[in-house]
Amino acid sequence: MLVACVAALAYGPSLDHGFIYDDYWTVVSNRHLDKELPELLRAAASGRSVEWKMPDATRPLMGVSLWWDRQFSGLSPAGYHFDSLAQYALVSALAFALAFALLRSFAGALAAGLAFALMPLHSEVVSAVNYREDLLSTAGIFAAAAVCFWPAKRASRWRPYAVAGLWFVALASKESALVAPICVAALALIRRPPRWIRQGTLGLVVAAVAVLWLNWRFGLSALGEQIPRADYSSWTERLLRSVRFEIRSVFESLLPLRARPEYDPLPDASWLWALAVVPLLALWAVAWRRPATRSAAGLLGLALAAPLMTSPLFAPANEIADRYWFTGSLAAALAVGWLLRKLARRQAAVAVATLLGLAAAGLPLCWSATSVWSSEASLWTFAALTAPASPRAWTSLSRVHRMADQPELAERTIRRALSLKPDYVPGQVAHALNLCWEGDRSGARRVLAAVEPKSDLHRDALNVASYCAFLPTEAATIACAKRAVPKGMVLGDREQLRALSERALSAAPPH
Repeated sequence: MLVACVAALAYGPSLDHGFIYDDYWTVVSNRHLDKELPELLRAAASGRSVEWKMPDATRPLMGVSLWWDRQFSGLSPAGYHFDSLAQYALVSALAFALAFALLRSFAGALAAGLAFALMPLHSEVVSAVNYREDLLSTAGIFAAAAVCFWPAKRASRWRPYAVAGLWFVALASKESALVAPICVAALALIRRPPRWIRQGTLGLVVAAVAVLWLNWRFGLSALGEQIPRADYSSWTERLLRSVRFEIRSVFESLLPLRARPEYDPLPDASWLWALAVVPLLALWAVAWRRPATRSAAGLLGLALAAPLMTSPLFAPANEIADRYWFTGSLAAALAVGWLLRKLARRQAAVAVATLLGLAAAGLPLCWSATSVWSSEASLWTFAALTAPASPRAWTSLSRVHRMADQPELAERTIRRALSLKPDYVPGQVAHALNLCWEGDRSGARRVLAAVEPKSDLHRDALNVASYCAFLPTEAATIACAKRAVPKGMVLGDREQLRALSERALSAAPPH
């Protein structure tokens, strides 16, 4: 309860936030959340939800979670943020339980749970409702792992089935939960697994869950894929980028103190990354061979394994994002717990003071990290300042200026986005919408004629913009340019938006 309360306190300011980022697609405009729950469940099982183009159709538990929020909160953002905050408190409590199962120390588990609850890296997952899927998935993984390692005098027949059921919950929340067995294997280096895990029942039921889920998931892929993918010139490039991603994952997972809503696109990875991974793997092998350092090998293995499904090996459109390291950040929490366990055995008073210092330092960092997500203005000006080479940051900032009725800055920011990547489809669509809003429908049509959509999401956005470009001028301005602030959005202070945007434009020279 203490860990859960601290987690809620750390990100409590998010309760005052509105909808943000992709919440408008996932929540506000998701008319399918008004259907009956049995109909949604049947559609998720049969694949009809993919044919509906329902947001997160491949993650049915996410849809169920949002459905409950819609029933109780309507389109009030506070209810959705309260649910996400409660789930984050639950995940933090499960991190404490898993740490206790591994470390067998209350002091160490408490330190690990508090460290996990107070990580600024988690601001993206907690503050944006559309990333709740990471909370649900991680809750399933942590709970399944805690059942695996929880101390017991004798084996229980229900445990293998509980582990399999919890893993199914995680898979139904997000595909990245496929790494759960690898994560459990890494944690087994910290605490030798009980005898019942090494028996055949767990392997059979876990294999059955994997087969059933994979059969369902590949069937959905045949109907259409909602996850935008990156294009790589060769498998060599993809592998090198994956190696670079894994090396970065170790540092981000073990030092989860920096929070960023957006990152600059990364250049091509050189062959030096393939050489750089050799000492990292050698370090892991040496730590694994020595009993005294085997726990460190487990933490390193967890940091490497947890984000594997989000690596360029599987080609997500965003190569890096804070949410990719949410589950892996447990490695840092366990390291803190291990150190506090050692300290508590020798200097209990110093251990208590360290815990209090951890809370005193972590709370302001989390409050600062979540404040970035308080409004569209703060989010996208911060993104443009910290990731000036990101076309998505400038495109989103242009949309904010359009809603704030600032046409000059809307034009300057969208031109900055297209100077960075001329064929960036969301930027081209945003440029066309800006022109529609300004009354230049013929210019919007010329822009749209050059667009080459690369995914279903691109085609949907192009259809909306094309419809707007062929409406009468006044109708195009009012109906399709989205001049009005959508329901539940907190736009932010317009003058502060103007000042911060001018600062970002002057700080980042054109590409």
